[in-house]
Amino acid sequence: MRRLVALAMLAALFAVTTWIDTGPAPGATPTFIAGLVLLLGHIAGHAIAAIGLPRISGYLAAGLLLGPDLLGVISTPVAGQLHFLNELAVAFIALAAGAELHVAQLRARLGLIGWLVVSTTLVTCLSVGLIVFVAGPALLPFAAGLTTVQMAAVAALIGVVAVARSPSSALAVIRECDAHGPFSETVLGVTVAIDVVTIVLFAIALSTCQALLSPNGALDLGFALMVLVEIAAGIVSGAAIGMILSFYIRRWPDNIALLLLGTALVVTEIAHGTARYVQDTHELPLHLEPLLICVAAGFVVRNVGSSGAAFSEAVERVSLPVFVLFFTLAGASLDLQALRRTWVAALTLVAARSSSILAASWAGAAIAGDQSSGRRLFGFTFLTQAGISVGLALEVVRRFPEWGEEFATIVVAAISVNQVVGPVAMKYALQRVGEAKRT
Repeated sequence: MRRLVALAMLAALFAVTTWIDTGPAPGATPTFIAGLVLLLGHIAGHAIAAIGLPRISGYLAAGLLLGPDLLGVISTPVAGQLHFLNELAVAFIALAAGAELHVAQLRARLGLIGWLVVSTTLVTCLSVGLIVFVAGPALLPFAAGLTTVQMAAVAALIGVVAVARSPSSALAVIRECDAHGPFSETVLGVTVAIDVVTIVLFAIALSTCQALLSPNGALDLGFALMVLVEIAAGIVSGAAIGMILSFYIRRWPDNIALLLLGTALVVTEIAHGTARYVQDTHELPLHLEPLLICVAAGFVVRNVGSSGAAFSEAVERVSLPVFVLFFTLAGASLDLQALRRTWVAALTLVAARSSSILAASWAGAAIAGDQSSGRRLFGFTFLTQAGISVGLALEVVRRFPEWGEEFATIVVAAISVNQVVGPVAMKYALQRVGEAKRT
């Protein structure tokens, strides 16, 4: 009851923010709203956990309520001003995800992880792509004028985007449930690995699609090569940052949490600044991915040297407010209008993706010879989707402005549904397998 009263009071406070001038400082209103987002998201998470749902669902619901489509407290301009917080959270969560990948614990399950990655990637991409290809313009109105070959290229793009996962959501649910054990470690390892695989596959699919859809198009091998360079550069730079962090933590073990937040912010700014510099000076589309850099850095700190345990403890201490901010702002960005317009296509993609993942996960675990009690539940943990998926959809908009907006609208609507359903399914799986210490 106390949480419900506090929730009502904060909702009332949010409702009057649009009537209050918070001061002459340009950042006053966004700062005020960011603070209220933390409070309301935290309370909403606890309230929804009382009925057995994951707290992340409460964060998303709070953001959706405050977003432009409902109360409008987090308007589109304010969301733009708070975007740096979202990028900071993504980088920090990536550090945390890397820190969860402990080689000594994962070594015995590398075969299982590999088969789960291969099976879910192939089956999901092919199944979703085939359904999109067969449905054609009935599912994608913008595809009415495409040839059979061109339709196949668009279907391949959607199939690849469907493969992507959400390490941030997976880590948030694992942390909330205090889940430890082979099942949750395998899930996180597969989730992170698949995002890297998705980036490579998307580069190939996008280059092929551009060649087939452009009047005088040719296969853009340069773009595919640039993506491989970006991945290599991200891993190498992340490893270097991880070595520096490991050295620093061993020498000065105090205030590690503040160090990690600063690292996440610096990595994000340097990655974007480097991309702008290369584009301005050499006209090359170099996009260093902060998520990949930070995953590599966290992985190195966790597995190289003796600072891994202190690093993981510091990450866990700071993770709660970061998760609250990230997922509440993510909820505010969910586009209800787009979902209303494209709900048939979006739900078709969600159903095709979910059924493919469930079947492929079961098959992958069976091929790997996994005899654990959770082998039938892996698929439930891979339904979440966000982050990189949205970035891929926006890249399609940039490459194909004539139909990219409609493509992105349908894909992002499906991603929104997956982000709502996925955490609930994942918490259910962790509880069923017996690794959830908290419910």
